[in-house]
Amino acid sequence: NNEDRVLVRLPQVPQHLVQALLAMEDRSFYSHHGFDPRGIARAAVNLVRGKGLQGGSTLTQQLVKNFFLTPERTVQRKVTELFMAVLLELHYDKDEILETYLNEIYLGQDRDRAIHGVGLASLHYFGKTVEHLTLAESALLVGMVKGPASYDPYRHPQQALERRNRVLLETKNQGHATMEQ
Repeated sequence: NNEDRVLVRLPQVPQHLVQALLAMEDRSFYSHHGFDPRGIARAAVNLVRGKGLQGGSTLTQQLVKNFFLTPERTVQRKVTELFMAVLLELHYDKDEILETYLNEIYLGQDRDRAIHGVGLASLHYFGKTVEHLTLAESALLVGMVKGPASYDPYRHPQQALERRNRVLLETKNQGHATMEQ
């Protein structure tokens, strides 16, 4: 399907990339069981307020959606995603889930080829393997998770820079980076 990947093992991925990802996408990844009750409650309140179906997904839920489900935004799909995420967490440990997520996440297009995973993304955007990424480069990739088309550094450099800076600030606020870094 014109998807490409360069598979990486979790030990190859810089710790600052993992910390930035967890700071932005799933702060309680290592303590929840596949879903975040607060995230679900926040999404439910927004749904009741008429803001539509949104947010609240853990990395495990995102992986389930990307691997097994369609991207449709319905309550039924979200409930299915939640149950499947719990099952995934019962069968695999957190590091296996995180490693699979890092290899599966969609991070843009190179003409007609979809870029999946941090391994290929680091080669595509920076011309280096993932283990050699700096904190700033890692933050750019993490920032792209929210919207690879919107934060593509080639097509939207200013938005990509602003998002990268937000990731860096959040990583610092979570205690995983210093201002000097």
